[in-house]
Amino acid sequence: MATSRNDFHSKFLNGDIPSHADFVEIFDNFVHKQDDKADFQMVETGTSNEHYITPALLRSVFQNSGIISGNCYFPLKEYRDDFTGSLVELEHPPIENSVKVFKNGQLLAEDEDYELDYDHAKISFPEGITGRNIEINYWYQNMNPILEDSDSMYGKSSIPFKENFSADTFSNDTITLQNKPLKYSIKIYKNGQLLREDKDYSIVDGTNVITFSETISNRNIEVDYWFASSISISDQQLSSKYVDLTTNQTIGGNKTFIGDTQSKSFIKTGGASNQYLMADGSVSTSTASDYDAGHSPYGIPLINGYQKFSNGLILQWAYLINGSTNYSFPITWPNRASSVVLSTYRNSSGNKGFNHVYNVTNTSYDAIIDGSTGYMFAIGY
Repeated sequence: MATSRNDFHSKFLNGDIPSHADFVEIFDNFVHKQDDKADFQMVETGTSNEHYITPALLRSVFQNSGIISGNCYFPLKEYRDDFTGSLVELEHPPIENSVKVFKNGQLLAEDEDYELDYDHAKISFPEGITGRNIEINYWYQNMNPILEDSDSMYGKSSIPFKENFSADTFSNDTITLQNKPLKYSIKIYKNGQLLREDKDYSIVDGTNVITFSETISNRNIEVDYWFASSISISDQQLSSKYVDLTTNQTIGGNKTFIGDTQSKSFIKTGGASNQYLMADGSVSTSTASDYDAGHSPYGIPLINGYQKFSNGLILQWAYLINGSTNYSFPITWPNRASSVVLSTYRNSSGNKGFNHVYNVTNTSYDAIIDGSTGYMFAIGY
């Protein structure tokens, strides 16, 4: 706990000699320019209350408010009309410091009027409540948002906003806000009294128009809400920290993955959608199945086959059924065959004792085998 200035003053009265512990206490109570500076991770987790935020960091926080709040934190309102009791169980565990509880539109004070169990999402009223309308506004972490919901905050940058309408000039049953409010984020106060959504006012679907149940005159109106913005990440350090699914990003350095990774395809910079990036940095227009061992055609006997590797090496094999003839390779060699080996299929010694190939091209070869059937195996690229 910080020591007050008056306590420090008493240690330096005329004639007093401060001790070593006094000096340590003094320096521990000062804010250190470097040691006590907060970083983005501290803001993101919200766990430290002992560090200061620089204007540059504050700007980054605002620019990336969607990461901190909009991408997984959602606002919600819950109502308990004509409530009698001492316990309210919320639908979701609330984000710390996001809860506001109103009794008949009057804001209640946490720890004085109610106690909040964040872990179990429970609000308790020590003195109990009888026959009052209770409204609870809070934010919660939603890790499975509904993407089809047009009012969903998933993937959006969101920032808070406030608009005021003076009692001297406002007399109307409609307000048009500067921005479209995000669902459940709006709060409207009339002379400081919270109004009830869908009773005292309503929001025209999909718009920024608020309509009141009756005309309001000679009253101060305050509207608090959040709206979706087009804010984007501009801080380079933050750009390297987060990898998203839609933004063009450059990732540098060596990355180590502790689990399996999957990709439909890898496209080389400047390449086309039908080109696949090879391990040596080159590209290929062959189909992805060519490099998947589970999809290469193979089988013995009677079925020829091949296997391609990402470094360009190709294996081919065949079952031969003629003693001496011309055969086609299962696929054409992109460059050439490096080695072709023959063997005879038999259970006894042959009368010729040789197998050989000749006239080898990228598409075919002549083969002589010592028997009626045999095998071919070739390596090339």
